[in-house]
Amino acid sequence: MTALLCCAFFLARQFIIVFISDVQSLTSKEVGETVSLDGILLKDENVARAPAGGLLRFTNPDGRRLEVGAKAADIETAGEQGADGQTFAVYTSSAGIFCSHLDGLESTLTPANRDVLDLPGLEKIAGRSMAAGTRVEKGQPIFKIIDNLSPVFIYGSIAKTSLPAGYADKPVWLQAAWNNLTLRIKSSSLVDKGDRWEGYFLLSGYPEAIVHNRKVSLTVTTKQLKGLLVPSRAVVYRAGQPGIYMVVKKKAQWEPVDIKGELAGWVAIAGDELVEGARYVSNPVLVREGWFVE
Repeated sequence: MTALLCCAFFLARQFIIVFISDVQSLTSKEVGETVSLDGILLKDENVARAPAGGLLRFTNPDGRRLEVGAKAADIETAGEQGADGQTFAVYTSSAGIFCSHLDGLESTLTPANRDVLDLPGLEKIAGRSMAAGTRVEKGQPIFKIIDNLSPVFIYGSIAKTSLPAGYADKPVWLQAAWNNLTLRIKSSSLVDKGDRWEGYFLLSGYPEAIVHNRKVSLTVTTKQLKGLLVPSRAVVYRAGQPGIYMVVKKKAQWEPVDIKGELAGWVAIAGDELVEGARYVSNPVLVREGWFVE
């Protein structure tokens, strides 16, 4: 009975160790920390106004890039006292992205004004879309052409702890996403607001659809770690030297490593014996040198 109990205990312990050890393969990965950036877009926009009162008809859909002098809309005037109405064509005065969303801030929220702007809060900006068939008055703004080839900025704030150390003095391009579409941002001018940096960020490689908006929310990757990554729990110290348990002939073998960085619960490691695809113990809490782990 004692022998059976000892055997059962050994088998149970071995099963538990193998189960908990969670043996994995070394792979090159990339992890990052993200932060939300809610802000206001500043862009060059050219507003077109109705040449006459009447019914508005657009000849192009939102988002289409138009050349200078392209027809963008018609204004159909109503006849008076039985007279026939007229149709006035509206042409673009600049090239860019056609957009029917107006907020009245097109001439104010421009990159050229960013040094003198007293920006309103996000909650105070209300846009409206000019729908086809809307009756407009002479001189009323009806659409705008957005110059997507000129610089586009976003004004917002980010917690200091979210950005790399010294970022305000030596800004670098940060990866960002909007509606699952990628772009990059880089600070242009930031102001110290205590625990946050507030100011302008330049956009690069952005999707054209973003310029239809005044208020946007970006997901910004502020820190990144690349390389052979293992969970921080996988690192075991011996006499101050970090290492991990490699799996050699199904047994645990401690191997020293160099730690290249840590982020979000992951550690980037390097070492002479470390190659992609090698097996290691990701949870060595119960593991000892030479123990079976798989």
